[in-house]
Amino acid sequence: MFKKNRLLIWVLGFSTILLVALIITVLAYWHVGAAGIGVFVLALAGLAFLDQLYRNERHLQKKIKEMESKIELAHFELLTNLPIGLANIDAGGYLLWHNHEFARLLEREGQVLQGKIRAYLPELHFKKSSRFSELLSSRLVIGERLMKVSLYSGPRKEERILTFDDVTDLDQRVAREEGPVIGICLIDNFAEAILPLEEEDKSAVLAEIDKILGEWALSMDVFLRKFAEDRYILLMTGSSLRHCQAHNFEILDRIRTIQLENKIPITLSIGIGSAEESMVDLGRLARNAVDLALGRGGDQVVVKSVEKVHFYGGNTEAVEKRTRVRVRVVARSLKNLIYNAENVIVMGHENADLDAAGSALGLARAVTVMGKPVTVHLDSRGGALENLLHFIKKNDVLARQLVTAEEALASAGEGTLLIVVDTHKPSLLPVQSILKKVEKIAVIDHHRRGTESIEPNNLLYVEAYASSTCELVAELIQYLDEEIELGRLVSSAMLAGITVDTKNFAFMTGARTFEAASYLRRSGADPQLVQSILRDPLDTVVRRAAIVKSAEVYFETIAISVQKEQTARSAVISAQAADALLEVAGIKASFVLRTDGKGTAISARSHNEINVHAIMEHLGGGGHLTIAGAQLPDITPEEAKEKLIVAIEEYLGEHQEE
Repeated sequence: MFKKNRLLIWVLGFSTILLVALIITVLAYWHVGAAGIGVFVLALAGLAFLDQLYRNERHLQKKIKEMESKIELAHFELLTNLPIGLANIDAGGYLLWHNHEFARLLEREGQVLQGKIRAYLPELHFKKSSRFSELLSSRLVIGERLMKVSLYSGPRKEERILTFDDVTDLDQRVAREEGPVIGICLIDNFAEAILPLEEEDKSAVLAEIDKILGEWALSMDVFLRKFAEDRYILLMTGSSLRHCQAHNFEILDRIRTIQLENKIPITLSIGIGSAEESMVDLGRLARNAVDLALGRGGDQVVVKSVEKVHFYGGNTEAVEKRTRVRVRVVARSLKNLIYNAENVIVMGHENADLDAAGSALGLARAVTVMGKPVTVHLDSRGGALENLLHFIKKNDVLARQLVTAEEALASAGEGTLLIVVDTHKPSLLPVQSILKKVEKIAVIDHHRRGTESIEPNNLLYVEAYASSTCELVAELIQYLDEEIELGRLVSSAMLAGITVDTKNFAFMTGARTFEAASYLRRSGADPQLVQSILRDPLDTVVRRAAIVKSAEVYFETIAISVQKEQTARSAVISAQAADALLEVAGIKASFVLRTDGKGTAISARSHNEINVHAIMEHLGGGGHLTIAGAQLPDITPEEAKEKLIVAIEEYLGEHQEE
């Protein structure tokens, strides 16, 4: 480059000389003295120009050399500190250079290693007569770590570069993903769909189930073995599991289409444990996964690993259980927990609604009759309890039992039983720190289970088929003590909770819902008092109408609206507006967004055609197929609306594919 620049300088210099000669020739005809001065001035200018040009060239060359030095230094430092072991050897296998990571792998950190590389790594074998240019094996164990060794040409002739990449974790992860997978499959509505059949019809239905399951298992390369009348064990590889996932476990739909003598569609719940080396751990994950599938209402597959959980199916409502065996067992366990506790605290979720309040008051009444001190904390910030609290304040016993968050936390300690109602998620509790202060915890809820759950617990009673937590509590109370009298206000509050969650007995309503309502009516529930508890002020009605008016329709059948004003009753208003939007012709699902102080809350409602639980679960929420919600922290309603539309679009796309 310097030679080229010198040539350029000489060319410019020669050109300057020619120019000067031409000017002198012209001036000589006019005046000899002027020609002499011109020659002198132009000569000085030319020399000054050439000198400046030469200086610039030298400065540029200096900058380039400095930059090259910095790049070489940075390159050297990068190689030296690279988290992959590097070693430079010659044709005789002698170490010429190595980086810090190579020394660390050999537990010689900070040392400069010399001599033959085989002296440090005797397990490193090269092909004979290859002059250390070919490896016999690309895998090497150093200490307890598995290394991938690669050989490359060095910077000079006859030199080699060896790289040592730690692939221990990668190999273990691949082994887990490609390793064995255990699954537990059961007919989740066996007692409702199959047991009532005649023996001959029952055998025909079971044979059809076995046939379809067998065909599916064979096509997916899955080992299937029946170990009970309604239960199967599944064994497969990681690749087979991914094949099943790619087809969205279509076995759920195939089983549901069985129509012989069964009047109720047959559904499966499958729990799968994966990505673990231990068979014991895989079995534990499979059991937890199938319990989670059942807690979410059944008719779905849950694939569970230590790191994450995947859900498939769950597009039908949970079938109401006819047997009350589980209720009696849970009631007995709850009764023992209450009698062994020094005091009891009953708590609902934050922004409590009438279902949380009614079930909490019902349990508090039962605990009082059983002779144990009890307090109730209800987070009334949502405004849904305004009318109910008005009546509670007039009742001396209930008014004394109702405590603030600080008082509830102060009364918690060793010997305290905490009963959580209408939620199983710790993030939704108004006082989350209380979980660490109490000795025992019981959870009663009717929402579909998610990945988040209150752990550890002494009793977990989550039934997704139930219309409300008040329905579950009404059944439990009947098995706790025959002498429990709820009274007019408590039974009315519980009936109001059922009324709200079922939308006046229109949604999620089964025979046991009416039986619970009948029990509450016999216990003193007053329909007029229920109406007084449910009555809304004029301001609420006006705001609800404004939300409905501002709704926009997306995807032709889905209404979305934003509650722009935040009030004390925002939670109630948004939920009621979502219900009202469903009454509009052609609307299959509705979503109302509102600001809740921490971010944005969404109330979701639908008819059976759209699973709003699946959509809300995508945003971190949940609920039921037709009634769900979500809370998106640190986000505006406008931003949440964009995320909601994307979630709806993804759901509709998957639904159309299915």
